[in-house]
Amino acid sequence: MHVLGKVLAWFAVIGAGAAVALGARTFQVRTAWQKELKTQKEVYAEKAQELRRVKIEREAAVVELANLKRGWGMVWEDVDVRTQRNGDTSEWLLLTNDQQTPGIAGLAAASNQQVPLSIHAFKKTADGKDSAFIGSFVQTGVQNGARGWKATWRVRQSDVAEAWDGGKWRLRTMIPSYQKSRFMNLEVLLAGADQAEKDNEYNSGIKTEISSGADLQLEMRIAELTGNKRTRPENSPPLPVHMIEGLVRVIADAEEGRNQAVEVVDQLRRDLKSAHDRANLLLRQNSDLGRSLPGSAVTTKVTRK
Repeated sequence: MHVLGKVLAWFAVIGAGAAVALGARTFQVRTAWQKELKTQKEVYAEKAQELRRVKIEREAAVVELANLKRGWGMVWEDVDVRTQRNGDTSEWLLLTNDQQTPGIAGLAAASNQQVPLSIHAFKKTADGKDSAFIGSFVQTGVQNGARGWKATWRVRQSDVAEAWDGGKWRLRTMIPSYQKSRFMNLEVLLAGADQAEKDNEYNSGIKTEISSGADLQLEMRIAELTGNKRTRPENSPPLPVHMIEGLVRVIADAEEGRNQAVEVVDQLRRDLKSAHDRANLLLRQNSDLGRSLPGSAVTTKVTRK
C-alpha cells in the first residue's frame, strides 16, 4: 500500500475513534440537558402556579381595599393634634393645622351652618400599625391658624382627654353606615351606663341623707334621754328642762319629788287624824264634866264647831 494510503487509513481510524468518543460525550451532555430541561419545566410550572395564586390574591386584596375605602370619605394621615379646654367649661377641644389637612378648609366653607363640618378621629398607636377610634367631632371655628373641633359626646372622666394631646392621628370625614351603627350602639351602651351611674349616685345621696337624718333623730332621742350639755349659740331660744337634763334625769327627779310629796301628805294625814282624835277626846271629856256638875238635870250636849 502506498504510504499516503496508510496515513489516510490511520486518519480514518483515529477519526472513527474520535467520533465514537465524541458521540458518547454528546449523548451524556444531551441526557444532562434533558434532565435539566425537565427540572426547569417543573420549576417553571410551580412558579407559574404560584404567580397565578399571587395575582388572584392581589386582585382580591385590591377589591377588598376598595370596599374598605368605600364610605370613609376623605382621610388625612399622621395629623398632629393638640387639646385644650373650651374656655371655663369642662369641654375639650381638638386643634388641627390646615396645612396637615389639605382640602378641609374648602369642605368647611361648603358646609351648612345648621350642619357644621364633622370629622371622625382615630389615634394611632406608638408603632403606627394600629389605631383606636376616639370619637366624632364638629368644627367650632378657626383661630390663629388652628381649627377647633368639639366632641359630639359627653367626654367622660374615663376618656382621659388630657392623654389625647400629642401622637399621630387619622382623620376621616365619613364612616360607613355599618361601622356608624356599631359606634352608635356603643354610645347607647355608654349613655345607659352613665344613666345607671347617675341613678346610683342619686340613690346613694338619698341613702346618705336618710342615714344622716336617722343619725340626727337618734342623737336627738339620746339627748332627750340623757341630756344635751353642748354649747348653744347665743340668743337662741331656751330649751325645756328635759332637753337639757334628759328625760331619765327629769323623770327620776320627778319621782323623787313625788315620793317626798307623798311622805309630806302622809305626815299631814297623820297630824290631821291626831288632831281629830284629840278634838273628839276633848268633846267627850267636856260632856262628862258637864254631866258631873251639881244641879245639872238636863244633859248638856257639847258640840265642836
